[in-house]
Amino acid sequence: MALFTSISKPPEDFMNILKHKADTDTHLEKVDLGVGLYRNEQGSYYEFPAIKKAKEILTKKNLGHDVRRIPPNNPGCPRSLIIESKKYNPTTGIPSFLKLAAKSMFGDAADLQKIASVQAIGGTGANRIGAVFLQKHFANEETRVYIGTPGWPNHPPIFTHAGILHETYNYLNTGNRGVDMGSILSAIETAPPRSIFVLQGCCQNPSGSDLKKEEWKTLAYAFKDKKHLAFFDVAYQGLGTTEPDGGMSDVWGIRYFVEQNIDVLVCQSFSKNMGLYSERTGVLHVACHDSGIAERVKDALRALIRWEFSSASAYGARLAETILENPALKEEWKGELAGAAKRLVNNRERLYYELSVVRKTPGDWKFLVEDKGLFSLTGLSENQVDSLIERHIYLPRTGRINVAGLNEGNMIRVADSIDSVIRKTQE
Repeated sequence: MALFTSISKPPEDFMNILKHKADTDTHLEKVDLGVGLYRNEQGSYYEFPAIKKAKEILTKKNLGHDVRRIPPNNPGCPRSLIIESKKYNPTTGIPSFLKLAAKSMFGDAADLQKIASVQAIGGTGANRIGAVFLQKHFANEETRVYIGTPGWPNHPPIFTHAGILHETYNYLNTGNRGVDMGSILSAIETAPPRSIFVLQGCCQNPSGSDLKKEEWKTLAYAFKDKKHLAFFDVAYQGLGTTEPDGGMSDVWGIRYFVEQNIDVLVCQSFSKNMGLYSERTGVLHVACHDSGIAERVKDALRALIRWEFSSASAYGARLAETILENPALKEEWKGELAGAAKRLVNNRERLYYELSVVRKTPGDWKFLVEDKGLFSLTGLSENQVDSLIERHIYLPRTGRINVAGLNEGNMIRVADSIDSVIRKTQE
């Protein structure tokens, strides 16, 4: 038998297929509500002005990816003592960036000595390293990871690939409207002690339905009682609040879990909140009970990273660092991020108005103004979605829409089309 002939076809990546269809559609009135990125009012990639300034600052610094002086900050040191080459980053990442990233997640008052932070290849890479770390240093053959549904489709295969089996529970109420706290608490209570629970820190994908503060507190109490581990995935920090706080209010639940001394891993992404998609800028944080444990955890992560990808890229991390270390530029970015979140709110309110008030489209559309972040689940059937795609309006067959794809130029057409496919189905 020829080599590799026994390989079976892997599951299709439906989002990639959808993206390809949308990207290659040349229709002048095409609307892309599919892929999860923040778009500007023209429907294109949005470059944060703060990122543009950070690029200019980096260009002037002419770091050459890695320029260090020995002794540090001494421009007059002999040329022989200047290391100036395109060296690899440290295996665990750029230390100065990691410190700033941790502060942006856990707050300026956090004891960073108790947090093991390592750089990863985007948020997905942080999930991968976190899952492998737990398989090697936490899980046994009986350990299960519990994942709420509907959720990010990549979570189950990431843990399966790492060697940890998963169970599911209902994250949303019947009809995918609102968080099903009863189901979540039941899963926490019935799961064996020291189980792993994947939680999205904010702007839940695909629903946009988040827990409130009191619900996070209730969850934390249940976690402590069963000694479960919380595996937080934070891909949209800052897009769920219109406050110019850099997304700190979005991740209140994570900080509360840490304050309660619950075992926590956090996968942090800068793809959406800084527009660093292809730069693959992510961080994995492991909150530990003391600095000694954190040091050992970081060394264990170092070994895993060395075996996985050796070291992460510098450019995106340097851009994020440039913003986070510069007080004035950081404030600009926080204002821009809050502005992006406000635009999402405005799009939600407008679509709600067009469907509920103007067209009186069948169904309850209140969720549009209650959800947060990029996504909402419309409740549209697969056939209805297919009908929208025939009209050059692209979204996955789950009915999830990315409200960042809405704008003044396409809002009416989208509302008309949704109303039309729903009424046609009911005929």
